[in-house]
Parts: sequence; C-alpha cells; structure tokens
Amino acid sequence: MPVATSSGRTRLLGHAPALDGLRGIAVALIVVFHFAGHYVLHGATIGLDVFFALSGFLITALLLDEVRVAGRVDLRRFYARRAARLLPALALMLGAWTVLLLLFHDQSWMGAVPASNGSGHPIPVAGALKNVAAALLYVANWDVIAGGTDAPLQHLWSLSVEEQFYILWPAALLVLMTLRTHGRRLVLGSVIAASVLWSAWLWQAGFSSNRLYFGTDTRAASLLIGAFAALVWHRRKAIGATAPFAVGRAWLGVAAFVAIMLSLQENEWKYVVVPSVVALCTVQVIAHVTDSPGSVLTRGLSVRWLTWLGRRSYALYLWHYLWATWTHPLTPLVGIPLGVAGSLLCTVVSWRLVEAPALRWVAARQRRQPLVSRA
Repeated sequence: MPVATSSGRTRLLGHAPALDGLRGIAVALIVVFHFAGHYVLHGATIGLDVFFALSGFLITALLLDEVRVAGRVDLRRFYARRAARLLPALALMLGAWTVLLLLFHDQSWMGAVPASNGSGHPIPVAGALKNVAAALLYVANWDVIAGGTDAPLQHLWSLSVEEQFYILWPAALLVLMTLRTHGRRLVLGSVIAASVLWSAWLWQAGFSSNRLYFGTDTRAASLLIGAFAALVWHRRKAIGATAPFAVGRAWLGVAAFVAIMLSLQENEWKYVVVPSVVALCTVQVIAHVTDSPGSVLTRGLSVRWLTWLGRRSYALYLWHYLWATWTHPLTPLVGIPLGVAGSLLCTVVSWRLVEAPALRWVAARQRRQPLVSRA
C-alpha cells in the first residue's frame, strides 16, 4: 500500500492506513448491495470499481519501484507473491462451498442468490463443479458471460478480472517503460479510451449487459486508470513535484462518488461510462492521501474499523456472497444480521488461519531475499 518513505529521488511504497480504509469502504458497499442493495442502494456496486482502480495503482506503483531500485522486475517472484496472497483463501472458500454443494445441492436455499425472487432452487452438481473450476482458473467472468451460472458464485468474476490483469500487466508495463514519459502516457491513455469506446460500441450493437459488465476488455479501463495514476504519481515523486489542486480534486472525487452511488440505477450508463468515472474519482483520493498523511480525508479513511475491514476485504468479499445467498430466503430482519455475522465470522477465520500466515510466509521470504516492497 502506498505511503511514503523517501530516499533521495526514490519514492518507495509502504503501508497507508487510509488506503486500507478506502478498500474497507469499497467492500462495505458491496456487502450492503448483496444483502440489502436490491432494496435500497443499487449504486453500491461501484465499490468494485474502487477495488479495480486501487489494484491498478498499487500493483503498478510497486512494479515501478522495483524497476527504479533494482533495475528490473523479477516476474517469477511477483507471480509467487500474488499466488500466495490470493490462492489459499480462495481454495479454502471454494473447498468449503463444494463440500456443502455435495451435501445440500438438492436444497433450494443453496441457490437463492441475492438478485433472485423467492427461495432459490436446487443446484446441478456437474455444472456447478465446472463453475468452481473456472473460478480456480480465474476465468469466472467469461464463464458467467457464457452462461455458467449453475453455482451461485458469480461474485468471483471480479477476482478473475484482477488476476488476468496481474498476469498480463507486468510484462506490458515493462514494454511500456521502454518509451519516454509522454509516450507511455499516450499509449496507456489510448488503451483506456479504447476500452471505454469498445464498451459503448458493444452496447450500441446490442450485446448483453453481462457481456459489458463482466468482460475483461470492458472492465480494463478501471484497472488501467489506476495504473495511469501510478505512472503519474511515480514520475512526480521522482522529480520532486507536487500534484496541483490535490485537495480540491480529492474532495470533488468524493462528492462525485457519493452522487453516483446515490443516483445509479439499472441503466446502460452503469455498464459503459460509470466504471471509468468512479475509477477517476478513486485515483483523485489516492493521489491526495498518499501525499497528505495528516489531512482530514486521510484521517477519516484511517479510522480503525475501516482499516480493519480493508485489511480483511479479500476474505470478506469471498464469503459474504455465500451468506447472502444462504440467508436470502429469510426475512430481511433475520437474514441480513445472520448473514453479515456469518460473513464476518468466516472472514476472521480465513484471515487468521490462511491469509495472515501466508502474508507472514511471504514477508519471511522477502527478509531472506530483500525486495523493493511487500505487495
């Protein structure tokens, strides 16, 4: 997570509680949407675009630091860090869900996804196992587009998009770094614009909302906007410059984010324009809080409960949709508290037994073989 330690002209990334808090807000919005957003807050889905922008920024900034300090990126170790961070918790969740599938696949509550009406339906085991395999291979988004929705695990689409980005982006960034500063920005900005225009064309051509919403190509803009912001941030720190109007831009981003969240409904703008706008709002906040640790916004995002959620957002994201499905047939007054409590319990267990040990393992390896930073 970015925050700052400086050594000459080199700006290294460390831990920023405010970005944990921003991640906490994002995951809280998604949890609210899946448990109650269908009733009250459709716009809470934009929390995913905050995640995408954050991921694009953080991964790019860390890679740029490694290039600046070490002169290269060790791709093998990069992918090993990503695997250690992401795979164990995912395997735990999918393993537990698969056991429940084999035991209760004929029970309707297993398939009562949050968007459904009624009490759900039994789940076909063979089709569901194919969906599980797609999730483990990080192609769940394309599986959903192709109609692979037997397993109520559609929320894993976003993890697949991020993992595809992690696989492709480091090599692409190294190629981009062979260009001059303006060339890098021109090329990356053109790719971002192409992703947005491609989404608009698909919508105009009559493609389904699933194709627009879940496609890697159509969601790439949000991740790449974060990456673009990291290029600008890193270059600015290397030359000792400051961001112009950073405070005003950050608060304008917050205001726009809140306005979108409160007004967004199920329409074409949700799939074409809104993801990129939310990503732009997010990077304004990132640019400010990484440079101003004592600001009002930074302190607000650094409150303890938000940073607690942010640090555990991955596990909470994995587990909350399952509980939202299982408790959907219950009345909201019973199902929502029960589902949220179950989600948090599984989050704590996953964090303590899987994620934290994996992070400690990665940190120990990095101490033995120092790297630029801990991702």
